[in-house]
Amino acid sequence: MIEDRCRVPQSGWGIVVLLLLGLLAGCFDDPPAPDAGGSGTSGQNGQAADPPFRVTAELVSENNRGAGLMEQYEYSKAMAVFQKLVDDNPGWLDAKVNLAIAVLQHTQKGASAVPILEEVVAADPDHAEATYCLGISLFHAARIGQAEVQFQRAVKQDPRDPHSAYFLARCLEDDHSAEAIEWYQKALQLEPYFQSAHYRCWDLLRQEKKYEESGRHMEEFSLLRNHPLSVIFDYKYTLMGAKGLAIRAGLSPGEVQPVKRPEGPLFEPPAEIASAGSVRMPAGASLTTCDINGDGYQDLFLVAADGNHVLLGSDPTRGLDGFSMDKDHPLAAVPDVVAPLWGDFDNDGLVDVYLCRRGPNQLWRQSKAGEWSDVTAKAKAAGDDAETIDGVCLDLDHDADLDLLLIHRDKPAQLLNNNRDGTFEDISAKVGVDRSGAISASTVVADFDGDRDLDILLLGPPGKADEAKPVGNVLLWNDRSWRYHAEKTPGQLAGAPFTAAVAGDVDADGQVELYAVDSASLVRWTRKPDGKWDKMLLGFGATTGAIGEGTVRIALADVTGDGRVELLVGTSGWSAWVLPADLEKFDLLDLADSGEHDPLGTWTTVVIDHARGPAVVGATVDGPPMVWAAGGGRHRFFSIALSGKKKGRYRERSNASGLGNTVLVRAGGRTFRGDSLPADSGAGQSLQPVAMGSAGAERADFLKIIWSEGVTQARLNLAAGVRHVIEEEDKMPTSCPVLFAWDGTGYRFVSDLLAVGGMGYLVEPGTYAPSDPTENFLLPAGLARPVDGRFRLKLTEPMPELTYLDRVGLVAWDVPPGWQMVLDERLATALPDPTGRPITYRIAQDPERVTNERGEDVTSRVRSVDHRAAEVGRLDGR
Repeated sequence: MIEDRCRVPQSGWGIVVLLLLGLLAGCFDDPPAPDAGGSGTSGQNGQAADPPFRVTAELVSENNRGAGLMEQYEYSKAMAVFQKLVDDNPGWLDAKVNLAIAVLQHTQKGASAVPILEEVVAADPDHAEATYCLGISLFHAARIGQAEVQFQRAVKQDPRDPHSAYFLARCLEDDHSAEAIEWYQKALQLEPYFQSAHYRCWDLLRQEKKYEESGRHMEEFSLLRNHPLSVIFDYKYTLMGAKGLAIRAGLSPGEVQPVKRPEGPLFEPPAEIASAGSVRMPAGASLTTCDINGDGYQDLFLVAADGNHVLLGSDPTRGLDGFSMDKDHPLAAVPDVVAPLWGDFDNDGLVDVYLCRRGPNQLWRQSKAGEWSDVTAKAKAAGDDAETIDGVCLDLDHDADLDLLLIHRDKPAQLLNNNRDGTFEDISAKVGVDRSGAISASTVVADFDGDRDLDILLLGPPGKADEAKPVGNVLLWNDRSWRYHAEKTPGQLAGAPFTAAVAGDVDADGQVELYAVDSASLVRWTRKPDGKWDKMLLGFGATTGAIGEGTVRIALADVTGDGRVELLVGTSGWSAWVLPADLEKFDLLDLADSGEHDPLGTWTTVVIDHARGPAVVGATVDGPPMVWAAGGGRHRFFSIALSGKKKGRYRERSNASGLGNTVLVRAGGRTFRGDSLPADSGAGQSLQPVAMGSAGAERADFLKIIWSEGVTQARLNLAAGVRHVIEEEDKMPTSCPVLFAWDGTGYRFVSDLLAVGGMGYLVEPGTYAPSDPTENFLLPAGLARPVDGRFRLKLTEPMPELTYLDRVGLVAWDVPPGWQMVLDERLATALPDPTGRPITYRIAQDPERVTNERGEDVTSRVRSVDHRAAEVGRLDGR
């Protein structure tokens, strides 16, 4: 935020704010804090308190409430919560750090937080969060030398924190520019999306006349400029780095009370779905779930020997009798379907479906609830004329729509980019998905390197290999803006003969693991900090036949309600296993299995009961579908149905299907992590709520969503056992800097400024309009009131973005009585370009009649200032 106190001119009618724009930046997302940390306590003068201070469940819950309020940007309320915690527990250092963070956000004055943080660092010099926050507070207060001391300590306390490295470089810039560049580059090694570090490197290298090197940083800066996951630093919550977030305190040793799982089975015995008794499911058939009719209950889509079947679900209290067959559904009549991919491809709030087929695929859209139509030709979405055996629909480029990654039998994979205008474009060769003609048998999409974008693992066909084409696996790292590069040191991962694989963060450490079936064995692959992959064979103990002959399927789902996902795997049946949270261990713990039955041809997990979590729906070979319902021996679940911002007044921020998001649930001293990415190796892609166990908690202190675009959102005090529908909130509706002026009683919003022209707005991919880095703005007459002879103006960024201004100034114009003034300032969409010059006049002539390009009369909408703009017509779908 820029706060400008300018002297009041002696006279004048018009006051013009002059702004010269530098550069704009993007967003940052928040990695999860540890599940439980030390209490961070101290007695008076650093001496141990007597009796020893203990962090109780009540204190953790209240601290969670404060952290949740911070996530909602309710800084004054959070400050009151943390202040009371500190007043009641003066030795609780973590609470003091949280108070300081809230004070910094509420006051926007680093000096206000410094005394609090100095107390913490004096009591515990190794308190990493306090050291870092003291550094940024001192820096904000322009005490650069003292800030440098803290950041020198911070980079030693946590050598892998990019923000500590970045701020140490900021402190070194003036007197030690070469060393500053090294620390900026260190920050970029730790966080490649750190846009602010690229900009600082560009500036320093340019000053040293290293133009080629500086140009590379400016190129990266420009590529990141519009990327939603780019990282900047700003003195706003969630933008100050991981150590600038409220500490989620854990319980003291001895305060943790183990919660026993309820008595009863995890799954009920299998039971047939009566309404589908005549359906016969062949081996390997696709079985997916989605709320097809939008009534809040999961439906089933069965690809059977005699065609497609749509089973509509209803209230789970009715049991399996709640499923009814919709024989006349339009999708039931589509021939040659292999598997569906469910998602809202046009972001209109209604689910659509992409049908992978033998032959050209089809995209079916709901234009109105229950009205389905084939839009394949118009959308150019048919893909290759092949047999498409599987696929994924996700927002692979983070532009708030769903793209299509398709797997064809005996042909290269294909990537169709959603153009956001109702059409798709094949960019397989451009991004390397076609692997220069190599065949891909399946795919896993996940953030394997923890940089918050989605990478693509393409698995080659196991066993037989066509010598004319390379086979094996390839991992394509996402480099932003539809740029990928293949793993440079693939090692064993490239040649592993996977038959099925899924990815998930089982230990909730923010690092995704890969779980794969390799030669009838289960293998966990973990990426180490040096980029190499660690392979560990997981054991089924004394159990034999967990993975038998036939097509294997593997899935991750929480089936106990303990807040951690378990592994489901099988061929002719399925079994559920506890995965070791410690990555050094390899033993699996048997939980449940499908029991005695004929060999299964297909199965998948379905959230039929939102309170009890996933059931398993499957079918024996050439048999009808049946359900292993969620049993009573589980904790209750949080069922989270997500949806990105729908079309409306402002732009979509994340895809309307809610895919690709991360959910963090904080309940007591525990943090549970889930996501809305596919975690089932079977054909097709389901769409259902994120089911997260409560581990016995009745309510969540707060729930945090990290949307696929990188923005965050929080809800407080959510009950377990029910379905929560959460739509992305648009709390920051404008991305332009906003101007406030002191009107005599408070700061009043005036206008937004410096819109899209600062560096040239995007016209089309690869093309930007000429930049217009200056803007003149005419303040409304009489609005700004002086205080002690000065005008007070504030210019700030409402979104997680950053604006660099080279110059801000005020110009006062004395206008004779009877004269008025306007400025030649507008968006330069056509010649002549705006000059910013004042235009004075005495007579204003209103238009007699105004029509738009459609011949409609809009005179009343433009003749007076009524805050109602003339209609512009149908908006472009993008």
